[in-house]
This record gives sequence, C-alpha cells and structure tokens, in this order.
Amino acid sequence: MRRFTFWAVVLAVVAIIAFNVQGWLVLTRTSRVLEKELGDRLQAVATTLAAVLGGRYDSPGTASLLSDVMRSNNLFNLFVVDESLAYVANARDPKLAGEKAAVEVDAAEVLAAFAGAPSQTRLYAAGPYYLKSAFAPLADSSGVVAAVLGVEADARFFSTLTGFRTSLLLINALSLVAIVTVVLVSASLARRALVLEKAAGRAATMALLGQMSAAMAHDIRNPLGIIRASAERLKKRYGGEGDATFDYIPEEVDRLDRVVASYLSLGASRPGASAPIDVAEVVAGVLKDVEHETARSGIAVETELAGLPTVHANPVELRQVFLNLVLNAVQAQPQGGAIRIAGRRDRDWLVVGVSDKGPGIRREDLARVFEPFYTTKEKGSGLGLFSVKRIVEAHRGRVTIEAAPGSGTTVEVRLPFEKGRGSR
Repeated sequence: MRRFTFWAVVLAVVAIIAFNVQGWLVLTRTSRVLEKELGDRLQAVATTLAAVLGGRYDSPGTASLLSDVMRSNNLFNLFVVDESLAYVANARDPKLAGEKAAVEVDAAEVLAAFAGAPSQTRLYAAGPYYLKSAFAPLADSSGVVAAVLGVEADARFFSTLTGFRTSLLLINALSLVAIVTVVLVSASLARRALVLEKAAGRAATMALLGQMSAAMAHDIRNPLGIIRASAERLKKRYGGEGDATFDYIPEEVDRLDRVVASYLSLGASRPGASAPIDVAEVVAGVLKDVEHETARSGIAVETELAGLPTVHANPVELRQVFLNLVLNAVQAQPQGGAIRIAGRRDRDWLVVGVSDKGPGIRREDLARVFEPFYTTKEKGSGLGLFSVKRIVEAHRGRVTIEAAPGSGTTVEVRLPFEKGRGSR
C-alpha cells in the first residue's frame, strides 16, 4: 500500500510538472510569435509613415496625421524627435512639442535610426503594461537623416497573452486539484481492495481450518482415546501407588486433547451457547489444569481477580482463551519465572491481563502474532493467539499485546461485562 501511494504521488507530481512546463513553453513560444508579429507591424507602420512624411515631418499638419494613424492602428503613441531629442510632434500629447523626449530606455534603437537603420525595441514591462517601440529615420530635403519617427504599442496588443496566462494558471490549479483527487480516490480504492483481499484471505483460512478440524476430530481424537484407555489399563495392571510414570501419559493425552480442541474451535464463526461466567473461576480451573507444567518449569503464579463482574460468554471458549494465554506464558519461561493474572474494570469493560517475565517479542513480530500459523516458537503451531483473538472478538471484545525484547509480555483481554449484575 505504501509503495502504491508513493508511486501514485510521484506520477502525480511528474504529470503536474510536465503539464505546467508544456503550458509555459506554449506561452513562451506564443509570446515570441506575437512579439515578432507586433515588431514587424510597428516597423511597417514606422517605415511607411516615414516615407509618407518625407522631408515634411516638421510641417504643421504632421501632428494631425500622426494622431489619425495612431487611432486607426490602435497605437499607444506616434512621435517625431529631432537630433536634439526634442519632440517635433507628439500625437498623444501635442503640447509636448519642443520639449525633451524621455527616450533613455530606447536610446540604442533611436541612435540606430539616426544612423539610417530602422530599428525596434525588445518587449519590456512598464508596470502592468507590456510596451514595444519601432523607429524609422526621417530625412530632410537634402536626404540627410534629421529626425526619427517613433511608434509605440501598449498592452492592448498583449491582452490575449495576459488572458492566456491567466487561463493557464487556472488550468494548472484545476489540474492539480484533479490529480490530487485521483490520487486520493485511487489510494482509497486500493485500501478498500486490500481490506477485501484480507477478508477473502481470512475466509479462505477459516474454511481451511474448518476442513482441517473435521479431519483432526477423526484422525487424532480417536487414537488419543485409545492411548488414554491403554494407559489406564497398564496403570491398573502394573502401576503402584505413588508411581507418577503412569500419570504422565494421561496428562500428555489431556494436553494433546486441549490442542485438538483449540483447532476444532477455529472452524466456528460464532461463539457457542453463552452464560454468565465468573472469570476468576475460569482462570482458577485453567491454572489447576496446568499446575503440573508450571511446577515442572519452576514458575510462580500470582492472581488478582477478586471482585470482578461476570461476563456473558461461552464457558468452553473462554476457558480456551485463558488456557492458550497461560500456556504461552509457561512456554516463554522454560527455565522458570513468574506469571501474573490481574483483572480490573474499565468503564463497561472487564479487562484481564496475563503477564510473564519471558524474553518478550521483537517489534517486527508484534504486528503478526495474531495471524494464523505465524509463530516465533520452534515447535509452535501459530494458532494459539489467533484462536484467542477470534474467540474474544466473537464475544464483542478486544485483545491487545504489549511486549519488548527482554522485558516480558502482557496480553490483555477486554470483554463487555453484564451490566446490572454484581461481582461474585
């Protein structure tokens, strides 16, 4: 899932960058084309008008002619400057005639025109406007360049570019929103698909466990019954009082029977018949069943379960939960240790924790301890905690586990207790 999200984000970022780059490349190319077309147009206007004016550029009708041409061509200004860079005529403001022209920005192009070569400026920004100018030489009656005709275009020529830039920014923003939406929706669908896949996997696992349970009921429990009966006959024939050897076989048969029972319980999707249960009594029965294992391993057992409310549960399945947890705690401490089983109320929950002082569980294993067939023990089946989780959740409860290498393990079972009933 993380890999999918990562590549989805990478593709989204690449798509956004590619889209933006393409848009701005188009804008740049369009700007250059428009600038060239504008420059050619201004140059044509300047050259043509210079030919019309000829040596009569300083005649009284020049300002009127320039004004007419400016309006008909949607120009910003038309003007004539002499060698002293004073206005001879100014179509936009005729009153400026005789005053010094502010052509410092266009000085190189103006000088080129005085040298006899038509010229034009590059497009430049002046505040919110885009400006471009073209210049053409004006010769006097003797053919000597004595003045320069200037043609200026304003932002109206580039209103299309401004609109295009605004549209491009809007499209970029909308595309970003669209891509983010697609990524989020895709991630959501992927998560849902992952959940469905896990659910299908769990269903397949449960079906397999159900089939396995039926086979085990026939193939294992029947031989176990024969072994127990044979052991009892041998004890009656050869066993003496106080001889623990003949008790070992029935005990091991009982242990194997408990393992088989845990397998058989996995095939059921719902809890069995429920009844009010005193958890303290269930735990006491479990501890009595495993006292041989705890004594053999040198494990001290401490309980703190007095005054707890009853829970509504299936007694056999609830016993299986605590049997699995206690056996796990015993197996985690083969060289001796301690087990503590403590209960408490937590609002509407009865919480029972089973703690040991074993080696703990690695962080990478914690996320998988409730998976079927996953085990960290050399001879484990990987079904103990899976069975615990399945049974507790079937009773509308929750199971949590806390462990760290070298600091032991605590498994907490949370079950809803019966409201209105007192403790036993």
